Amino acid sequence: MNQIVTCPICAKLDGVSSQRMASRDVTIYTCRKVCGEYGLTRQATHIVDGLSEEDRAKISAYLRERNIKQQDLITLTSETPNLGSADIPVVGVNDILRTSFPSTISERLDRALLNLRRLSPHPGAVVLLSEHTDYPVLFAENTDAFHFIRSTLQDMNYIQRDPLPYPATGTSVILTAQGWNRIIELERAAPTRDSRQAFVAMWFDGSLDKAYSEGIVRAIREAGYEPVRVDLKEHNGKICDAIIAEIRKSRFVVADFTGGRGGVYYEAGYAMGIGIPVIWTCSEKDKDELHFDTRQYNHIIWMNETDLYEKLRRRIQATI
Repeated sequence: MNQIVTCPICAKLDGVSSQRMASRDVTIYTCRKVCGEYGLTRQATHIVDGLSEEDRAKISAYLRERNIKQQDLITLTSETPNLGSADIPVVGVNDILRTSFPSTISERLDRALLNLRRLSPHPGAVVLLSEHTDYPVLFAENTDAFHFIRSTLQDMNYIQRDPLPYPATGTSVILTAQGWNRIIELERAAPTRDSRQAFVAMWFDGSLDKAYSEGIVRAIREAGYEPVRVDLKEHNGKICDAIIAEIRKSRFVVADFTGGRGGVYYEAGYAMGIGIPVIWTCSEKDKDELHFDTRQYNHIIWMNETDLYEKLRRRIQATI
C-alpha cells in the first residue's frame, strides 16, 4: 500500500510516496520532483539520517541522473551490499559519495550538460529548471552551487537563458550550438554505450580458474555482457596492442588484483585513463597486499567463487 511520506534523501514532501516490499527489508520511494524512484534498506536509512544536507544532495544527483537515463530501479543499502540474490540492483550509500559524484568542477559541468541534453528532445527545446527541485540535474549540493553551475555553462556558451519569464526560484535554458557540439565530443570520448563486451584483467594462474569461470564469467554473462581476457605473458611497462584494442572495445573492465600482478594495474589504469569504468576485485587472502595507490577504490573482497559471483553481479547491475 502506498503511503505519502517525506523523501529520506532530499527531505521533500510534495509528490513523494513509499511502498514496503514484503519479501525484503526494503522500502521503495517515488520522489517525483527531485530524486526519482529508488529502494532503501532500513540499515541504509540510518546511514542517510546521519549525512549532511550536501551529501544527501549528492545522492539525489546520482538518483536523478539514473532517472533521466531511464535506468533500472536501484536499492541503496549499507556500505557492503548484502541482499543475497536480490533481483533489484544494489549500491552502498557511501560508495555513491566516494565514487559516483563528480570529483571535479569540469566533470560536473560535462555531466550536467549531458543531463540537459537528455532533457532536450530536440535542438532549441526549452528546459525548465527550479533551484528547489532540479539542483540534482546540475550536480549541485545547494542553491549557490546550482547558480554557479548554471552560470558557468552559460559563460562557456553551452547554454543560453530563455527570454520567456520563469518563476524567481528557477530558470529556463536552451542548449546552444556550441553546447550540442560539446555533447558530441563527450559522447565520442565516452565508452561505447552499446558494447556488450567486458574486459577481464587478472592473473592467469590455475589457482584462479574457478574464480574466473564460476565467479567472473558467470556474473558478467548474467548481467548481459560477454567477458574477454587476453592470456599473454607479463609485459614490462607497456600494454600490448591486443590488450589496448580489447579494452577500448569494452563497456567496462573487471580487474582482479589477487596475486598482485603488475599487468592488472597497467590495464586498470589504462581503462580509467580513457574513461572506461573499472570494477576492482581481490581475494580476501591478498587484500592486505593491494598497492597503496589503489586502496582508496572500493574493491570487491571475495572469499570464494560463489561470493565473487554474487558481489560482482550486484556491482555490475548497480554501476554499469
